[in-house]
Amino acid sequence: MTKHFVLRPHALLSSYDSLHKFGEDNVVVIPMAVIDEINAMRNDLTPEKAKIRKAVLKYIQSLMDKGVTSEEGYKQQVGGIIKVVSNYTEVELNVHNISEYQKRTLQVCKGLKQEGKEVTLVTNNIGLQIKANMEGIKAEEFKDEIFPVLEKQYTGRIRVNITEEVHKKMYSEHEILIKDIPELESQVVLENCYIIMDYGSLVYYAQVKGDKIIEINSHLNEPFGIKPMNEGQIIAINAFYDETPLVVVKGAAGTGKTLLSLGVAIDRVINDKEFNQILVTRSVSNEKLGYLPGTVEEKLSPFLQGVNDNLDMLINQGTKSKKMKKMISESAKCKGKLEKNKNRYDPENEDDKPEENEHGQYFFERNIIKVQALEMLRGRSIINTLFIIDETQNIEPEFIKTIVTRAAKGSKFIFLGDPTQIDNPKLSEKYNGLVYLAEKLKGDPDCTVVTLNEEESVRSRLARVASKIL
Repeated sequence: MTKHFVLRPHALLSSYDSLHKFGEDNVVVIPMAVIDEINAMRNDLTPEKAKIRKAVLKYIQSLMDKGVTSEEGYKQQVGGIIKVVSNYTEVELNVHNISEYQKRTLQVCKGLKQEGKEVTLVTNNIGLQIKANMEGIKAEEFKDEIFPVLEKQYTGRIRVNITEEVHKKMYSEHEILIKDIPELESQVVLENCYIIMDYGSLVYYAQVKGDKIIEINSHLNEPFGIKPMNEGQIIAINAFYDETPLVVVKGAAGTGKTLLSLGVAIDRVINDKEFNQILVTRSVSNEKLGYLPGTVEEKLSPFLQGVNDNLDMLINQGTKSKKMKKMISESAKCKGKLEKNKNRYDPENEDDKPEENEHGQYFFERNIIKVQALEMLRGRSIINTLFIIDETQNIEPEFIKTIVTRAAKGSKFIFLGDPTQIDNPKLSEKYNGLVYLAEKLKGDPDCTVVTLNEEESVRSRLARVASKIL
């Protein structure tokens, strides 16, 4: 039986091709009230959402120019039939306290059902779903393969047991072919995926490159003397050091995402001199920023306290380590690579060397690390920079493209976040910029995805328990 899907604004504006995702044999119904609604909300949309709105309305208009009617609809080249309807205004409802737009949508749903149609209301508004059910109307969230539920999201790593033959080959050659591990035949093995191989008490850490699985050195890199405390941190550090220009790290609070990324970033700027600078940012609503004085960067600084806390830890640990002292004393070659101004970092100046109990603000004062407001990214080309974007789960998916397309020659972008800690009411643990980026670019040679498990949190037992049960 042909299904009729009645769309609300969230589903309609989910992507440029939202109307093509409901099957070739089904009917997508768009109440005229929904078109009026997205027109009314045009000034409240993000620039990216506004572009989608314009494209979708233009597409619908093109269908109507070809004779779309509420009776016949229009057969899409990709997908089923589209219908724009404005009738069913006389249908009575038993629910109250809903907007006029929601009322008209439910009237369309109920009217179609009274005609014997199989109807599903597509909305992410749980309250409206409940009220639709009270009217006997089936309702569900917009389903998009790009946004799987948390349990089915790509993790970027696979654990397998290996045979003695594979162990011997890994031990001697440090690489094998994917096909050499039968256990991987039933799994999706993508480029840059980490493979953790168990052979008795021995563990190999490796990464997929083409048709091969190549061993990584799990003990080579220890930024600021920080030693990885679990396998998740081992592969995360490797991802931060590798050559892929984009890294996405998902993980629960306390798994070390920010600390490790900052440690590696500073190491690669000061010691390895691979980048000119570090940019840090996170998503903050314009409403919150508007109440604060100063420039956009100054407004954003209070929201980066987590970054400052981690820098405090790094610099105080670093000043006690031989590696950090050597990094600072031997980094004169970085002259000219950092911004030239009166506060420029000068490794030959004793006053520029961090001292014990120094604060992480040291790195900002020397322009090694700079704050970048997301709102000011448009038009920028970020060159020779290591860019850390924290709390990516609170960035809307359509804005991710704006960030990533700023990447220019010699830059590496690191996106961090926890899909379960959503502060943006428009987003969820499956619908957010972090998940969108990981799912869209998984398997791309330029992208590495790492997921740190909740069990790998290095905070106190109390923090881990609170994360699970509170």
